[in-house]
Amino acid sequence: MKPVMPWIDLLSGVDATDFQARRDAITDLVAQARQPSAMAAHLLAEAYVQSCLLETAAKNHWSVREIEQAQRSALEGVAHNTNWLM
Repeated sequence: MKPVMPWIDLLSGVDATDFQARRDAITDLVAQARQPSAMAAHLLAEAYVQSCLLETAAKNHWSVREIEQAQRSALEGVAHNTNWLM
């Protein structure tokens, strides 16, 4: 499975926040949603909402420029790593 919100790791000082733990919880929701179940759609919706909340929180902690730079860098990493699902 491709990493969820890999740009979080690229933000300066992220280790001093709970952002990586929150991202890991979203990753767990996505993994659960990939399992066949009646809850899959609900879990994906919850993962989406939580990822939006996390990005909003990140924008309150870092500048929009820093967020966008981290996102671009993460996407470039994904594009060059064929082991990650696109």
